[in-house]
Amino acid sequence: MPSTAPIRVLIAGSGFGAKVHAPGFAQNPDFRIVGIASGHLETARAAADAHGIPYATDDWKKMLDEVEADLVSIVTPVDLHYPIARAALERKRHVLCEKPFAMNTAQAKELASLAKAQGVVNVVNHEFRYMPARALMSRMIQEGKLGRLEHIAIQDRLPGWARDPSRRITWLADRQRGGGFLGALGSHHVDAITHWAGPVRRVFCRLRTLAATAPGLPPGHQAITADDCFTLMLELESGATAVVDLFAGSRARRESIEAFGSDDALVIEEARRIGRRTSQGTLEELPIPGDLDIPTTPEMPLLAPFRVMVAKLRDAIRGGAPLGPTFAEAVEIQKVLDTARLSDQKGGWLSTRSATAARASAG
Repeated sequence: MPSTAPIRVLIAGSGFGAKVHAPGFAQNPDFRIVGIASGHLETARAAADAHGIPYATDDWKKMLDEVEADLVSIVTPVDLHYPIARAALERKRHVLCEKPFAMNTAQAKELASLAKAQGVVNVVNHEFRYMPARALMSRMIQEGKLGRLEHIAIQDRLPGWARDPSRRITWLADRQRGGGFLGALGSHHVDAITHWAGPVRRVFCRLRTLAATAPGLPPGHQAITADDCFTLMLELESGATAVVDLFAGSRARRESIEAFGSDDALVIEEARRIGRRTSQGTLEELPIPGDLDIPTTPEMPLLAPFRVMVAKLRDAIRGGAPLGPTFAEAVEIQKVLDTARLSDQKGGWLSTRSATAARASAG
């Protein structure tokens, strides 16, 4: 009989971890947060006080050694994902990791192999899957409502460092630490494309760091090394194509996703609007089914889909319910990200297989 005792959680990271992961777990009675770690002790203690967490530290290794837990939730800069996930898996703990879950495909494959050997639940936090419009898109594609999927076009606009001089410069602006919008948001878009249309065969990508050259910015912004704009073109094994165009020099946040099939085409505008585009350019909206709708969380919009992830994580840990993307599935996302970066360096289309081999031999 499955245990009904609360699932004990350790949180590594107190930025997004304190804003989304901590409240997400704290609001679910099937979980109990037993420790939180941060690079800054005062930040960890503040998050612990806010959510009634009994243990706070600035040393994640010490936390894993000293605090018994069932699940480790990793919400650190990307360069720390691999060592923390590996340490958690070696202790046979379930792992939820933020995206992208590794710095490269070699790390991703190693973590996937270890997770399989340990027989624990492992998942990358692509919570965008549970945004109501995306969830309905997934259902309609899986039910064959669009017919043969032929093309996906994603346009993402946001005011990044180049249009927001007050934006704080963190690890996200540092390419060496896994920063950049290709990883931060492009990973979500690649997850959506591969979830809907299957594996990617070839990649073409152009990365750009607009903030480093934008006029009128503080000197700190000029030292940004991570990408804040990219155009990513994908050719899938199925023959479908996809394009993701992200520009972080916008004055306002806006996102649209179009999926074209042999039988139908759908458009997503923001989190809750999905429908068919008319010949006049207007959107004929489809209603969101009740089982896919989720309460809004205006205080932190991403808390709403994360709470769905938390509930599904409970079902996976207690009852073996399927949950994805697993580390093994997310290896395919990491391959696309690696190939995209290599394509930008080499200036052409690259196979995900050949690019992965080139990375491995270079490393």
